[in-house]
Amino acid sequence: MSGSSNTIPSLHGLYRQPESRWVSGLLHVAGASLLLMLVGFHLLPEVGRIQTIFYLTLIPSTILLLAWRRDWRFLRSWQFACFISVPLVLALSTLWADPASATVEREVSFYFKVLVYFVLFYCALYLVMERRGDQMDGLLHQWLRWLIVLGTVSCAASLVVYGLDGGFSKLYRIGGISMQNNIDKTAMLYGFHVLFCCYGLSLDSRRWRWLSWTGLGLGCVYIVVSQTKIPLVMAAFAICLAAMVSRSLVLRVLVLLGALAALPAAYLLLFGDLPLVHRGAAYSIRLELWARSLDPFLESPWIGTGLVHKQFIDVAGVLPHPHNYLLDVARFAGLLGVAACLWQLVAVAWTGLRREQLLSWVPGLYLVWFGFGVLAMLIYAQQPLVKPSYIWFFYWIPLAIVLVRHQLCDARTRADREVSRPDITDAAVA
Repeated sequence: MSGSSNTIPSLHGLYRQPESRWVSGLLHVAGASLLLMLVGFHLLPEVGRIQTIFYLTLIPSTILLLAWRRDWRFLRSWQFACFISVPLVLALSTLWADPASATVEREVSFYFKVLVYFVLFYCALYLVMERRGDQMDGLLHQWLRWLIVLGTVSCAASLVVYGLDGGFSKLYRIGGISMQNNIDKTAMLYGFHVLFCCYGLSLDSRRWRWLSWTGLGLGCVYIVVSQTKIPLVMAAFAICLAAMVSRSLVLRVLVLLGALAALPAAYLLLFGDLPLVHRGAAYSIRLELWARSLDPFLESPWIGTGLVHKQFIDVAGVLPHPHNYLLDVARFAGLLGVAACLWQLVAVAWTGLRREQLLSWVPGLYLVWFGFGVLAMLIYAQQPLVKPSYIWFFYWIPLAIVLVRHQLCDARTRADREVSRPDITDAAVA
């Protein structure tokens, strides 16, 4: 793909003063803000700092860009409607919620403010990717490279801290330097990282391949020590994918043996049990949680009981949510909310599950990111109407990228057809 500036489209007709440094500068700030959020997920210990980045950089630049925008038709797309459907349904459900049922209460205005955050995030991503035009996929490739670097640095730092604390002798579950030291969330973060490293292995640069092998190895070590089940599946998947990408047949065989034999053997040696079988109580407690979360849903199956900030579930100790976003949406927004969630899943499957898409790194790896994110949301997460947090990295960021890319590709295809129609008419007249 060419990196020349002449492939970047003109902003004429989209903004007032489209060629001004003001508009160009705001677009650069918005792009840098999106990248800073990815940095924050990997390197900042508190989620509040990620939210601060979002408030101070992405929100102001996006609002100013929208104020200078002339063409708002991109918000009338089915892709945007699909993206915003779940936050909108959840925000509206607060209008029929009983505040007395909340363990922790929030004002109704809080949820509509979060809804605005989702709208602004989608707009920012669309405007930044729109500006790149034919280089849009090049931008997505750059983000994958950034994610490899960030994940490798973050994972290495987490393992160093773990080792200095005597973790490798005690073998307690590792927490990490980000995601508020939460074991499951941080393990998922590095589960995504080992997938991104497979992309780096496909690059021609030897430095990128060495960095990616290093990141893949560190990520697998971290995931084994975390003892977290879904990331273990992701690590095995990544190792198999790395074997396919590898250019050496010998290395390919060794890598496959690592996924199918070495990884389970190391886990058995360290913890005396096989992956996915170890810590079996995690299955039973989730089944009980999920069963208990169905009670509010059955009270009002069509529209749910209405969203409240926290509604704890008393199972073997008080737990804040069912650890399954679909069930959490179901109890708060009923079948209406479930239908919105399923629309998003079907939309991604319809737009992305095609051979030519899956066999390319962009959008293929973003689809894999979203797919494993959905799996994580069904095991670890709560309802997805939240300020920027781990749920955004698991779900909203890859979903938005897939939908925005499809929307821009659709718009480009329509524009090409409109340009070609006069030529066809002229040829017929001649």
